[in-house]
Amino acid sequence: MTETPFSIICLSPQEWSASLPTNRQQIMRRAAERGHPVLFVETGQFVGTHLWRLILRPRRRSLLRRLFTGEAAAPGVTVRKALNVLPWGQRYRASDAVNGRISRWVVARAARGLPRPRVIWLYDPRATWAVGHADDAFGVYDCVDDYPEQATGERNRALVAAADRRAALLSRLVFTTTTPLFDRHARTNPRTHLVRNVGDFAHFAPASDRDRAPRELRDLPRPVLGFAGNFLPGKVDFELLDEIVRSLETGSLLLAGPAADGTVRRRLNEAVRHPNVTWLGSVRYEQLPSIVAAFDVGLIPYLRNEYTRSCFPLKLFEYLAAGKPVVASGLPELEGMEPDVVVASGAASFMAAVGTAAGDGDAAAVARRQAIAAANTWESRTSRLISLISQEL
Repeated sequence: MTETPFSIICLSPQEWSASLPTNRQQIMRRAAERGHPVLFVETGQFVGTHLWRLILRPRRRSLLRRLFTGEAAAPGVTVRKALNVLPWGQRYRASDAVNGRISRWVVARAARGLPRPRVIWLYDPRATWAVGHADDAFGVYDCVDDYPEQATGERNRALVAAADRRAALLSRLVFTTTTPLFDRHARTNPRTHLVRNVGDFAHFAPASDRDRAPRELRDLPRPVLGFAGNFLPGKVDFELLDEIVRSLETGSLLLAGPAADGTVRRRLNEAVRHPNVTWLGSVRYEQLPSIVAAFDVGLIPYLRNEYTRSCFPLKLFEYLAAGKPVVASGLPELEGMEPDVVVASGAASFMAAVGTAAGDGDAAAVARRQAIAAANTWESRTSRLISLISQEL
């Protein structure tokens, strides 16, 4: 069908300039490239935090523009900030309501220059205050995570769970990335669609060439078992990582990604005492393919809990785009993709799967994995979501 022109007002708790782009930036950038103007509203953080950043940090002009006039961040994408004038909006319903009323006015004014029809695109389930108040046709909720399970504290979790349900109820369409999220929201909104996560194929495909890795990583003892991601305590199985370290008789464990939690940092610093373990810390998105190029096996060592039950990690198709076999744990949504993706339970099973995967790196296997990744790209997910919206306009 013909793609209907429309503008997008995207509400995201993650900033546009986040070091590791996710659904918010990837989808909006591609939507803008397809001719859909985007107003990207950063809904996170108390305004006092922004003022403090004005004092302490560089790029003050950029922050001022985002607060008061809008900043062109990419072709077709303008970034503004919501005005959260009261702190603790994520904890207290009254603060959240006041912030929503003020930000609703800010967004409505900022959206005046956008061509009609306009669609509110929610990545922040709390931001339903915008739906129906920016001369928009309707709202859509792109639910890419189990937000209530991410929340800390009972009060916060209850508020997020209520917001999550309200976002599904008030939106014309709901997009979900996993079966549990689909099942949850389909009970509230029958126009719920399962559109799984994908990867940046063009960015990671060159990583199939090991020569693209820095020399110091190419020289690591092989096989190189690699993980690139955020070391979050409720997500990564650190006991399993410890078992991998203890099992390293040959080969290397290469880790890349930030660790904000102090206990996690201490565990990682302990792990790198092993001569064959390397932790690179935070790595810029532009550099990630050169790190993944050194991997022989891509690891996703996650805990099995209520949160990971609804996870579909972006790194899956990033690893596959680089032609790497994947061994994961704690992720039922990835089951059934053997032999290129194996979901193992328990350290012994995980290490056995790693051993098998490390020997499956011939050209035919690499091409097979890249073909899977090439069919699951940000371009394909963007196209599917825009098609679903166009059918409603």
